[in-house]
Amino acid sequence: MAAILEAIGATIIGGIFILTMITSIINLHAIGVNVNQQIELVEISEDVVSVIESYLSLVAAGVVDSAIISTQDTSFTYSYADSVGGTRHIVNMAQEDIDDSKQLSVYVDSGTEPELGPFELSDFGVQFTYYDVNDNPNPADSLVRYVQMIMEFQYDTFREDIDKRFVRHRIQIWKYFKNLYL
Repeated sequence: MAAILEAIGATIIGGIFILTMITSIINLHAIGVNVNQQIELVEISEDVVSVIESYLSLVAAGVVDSAIISTQDTSFTYSYADSVGGTRHIVNMAQEDIDDSKQLSVYVDSGTEPELGPFELSDFGVQFTYYDVNDNPNPADSLVRYVQMIMEFQYDTFREDIDKRFVRHRIQIWKYFKNLYL
């Protein structure tokens, strides 16, 4: 009888040990997938930011007057020209709410389809803060000399859990509009 109880006890302890090992392997796999998603998210968002910075470097290029058209918390509209006095283009970077998610799109010349994007953002979205030459925030459109742009990208996690957290990556850009100083 004692041998049977010992065998049952050993089986229970062995089962608990095996269950713990399996749970640990599943958790390690989930963490590994989330780390890979974080790496991909950083790489993708850095690529997006480099393209957005190239568009921001065009602010007021070849335009003599009224290059900054509209400055809002979640959108930025400006103009540039192909050459001095050349064809004027209008760029609008805007956060849009599409299918219950925030997305960043870049439109050129009032097109209906975005030139860039839409890029899915977290619930933070995108935030523009504009500064004048004296570092005062949110000046009139004609006094803007540089911008701080903060955006946060996100991935959904590997599995649905009670403590589900999104994989997020927040990027902050400071862009000085050198064409406005020339």
